[in-house]
Amino acid sequence: MAQKVLFETSLTETSDADIEGVGTLRYGDEGTVYRWVKNRSTTTAIVAKQPVCYNEANVGDSTMFQSVNEPETENLMLAAGMANTALAASAANALCFGWVTVQGYFKDALVSGVTNIVIGDELICADDANTLVIGSAPATAPKYSSHFVALETAISTSVQQSKDILVKCL
Repeated sequence: MAQKVLFETSLTETSDADIEGVGTLRYGDEGTVYRWVKNRSTTTAIVAKQPVCYNEANVGDSTMFQSVNEPETENLMLAAGMANTALAASAANALCFGWVTVQGYFKDALVSGVTNIVIGDELICADDANTLVIGSAPATAPKYSSHFVALETAISTSVQQSKDILVKCL
């Protein structure tokens, strides 16, 4: 029989300390999986419902799955999931620890772009932004191992829209 695991924090709670064990996975309803992480940046806060990436400098090290930061050119292929809530920059005494969704359904993700998005399109992190954009031409096979799938349509615009997605970053 599986043991029940108890967590001290809710999925939208943040902390200034590593109370859940950084890198810990939490299994939720209907196959959704979450990871307890730290915002790696000491200067940039993470916005709620934005995509986050692992740091490329930590590839090949067990610490890779412990911290996340905003998508940037060098880490776009290392999608880590979606921030469940805002995470402060990791300066002293900041609420920089929290949960990110690494697999499963995610409601109201931030999306934008110059191409219409339809249900089933592959979405990826936008460079130096807090939104997802279309990752490959519509109706083509996914190109990225960690990505997101549109579950709602979105009209092309540079304005952020809130749309439901499927997270595939585990």
